[in-house]
Amino acid sequence: MITLSKSQMDVGQAFANAAVAVLQDGGKMHAGTVVAGSARMAGTYLFRFFGLQLRGVKPGHAVLSEPADVQGPVLIQIAAGILDRLGIKLDSAADGAPVSSPHQPRREFLQTQMTLEPAFAPIKDRFALSMPEAAQAGAVATALLIRHCAQVLDPSTAFGIAALGFVEGTKTAPEPVHLVSSGR
Repeated sequence: MITLSKSQMDVGQAFANAAVAVLQDGGKMHAGTVVAGSARMAGTYLFRFFGLQLRGVKPGHAVLSEPADVQGPVLIQIAAGILDRLGIKLDSAADGAPVSSPHQPRREFLQTQMTLEPAFAPIKDRFALSMPEAAQAGAVATALLIRHCAQVLDPSTAFGIAALGFVEGTKTAPEPVHLVSSGR
């Protein structure tokens, strides 16, 4: 597993708190939405780092790339490693199992990205993280959210939602919210 810095761990906690705060609907948190949103944002940070030429590609469109295929799975590994360290065992038999509709994310990819990116940007900038470092911190946040939601959403199901979110983030063109002030 990749060695994460203390800053990345701290940012992961701050990202998790920010996701809970801004993704509430009617004052309530929806576990599937928060887990997916955090994972999608982690993937979006990696996507932005890839520096792909996106002429003619509209936000929300799929963009397949070798960097996503190589670097995206690292986010899944980080989240799984954090969950293991937290003592949360994932059921490998649940891999790929369909997620029941009450747990499906209630926001689409672009909605979560446009909500979370402005909330995450000041945290990322305060700790001066690069895009890949922020992506890894987002994977930490996702694992922390899976643990936080364990009473209402089975961790293995939540991990499946997260894995899909990481893939969506690394392979979907985001809106150009682009709040990066340090150019990193």
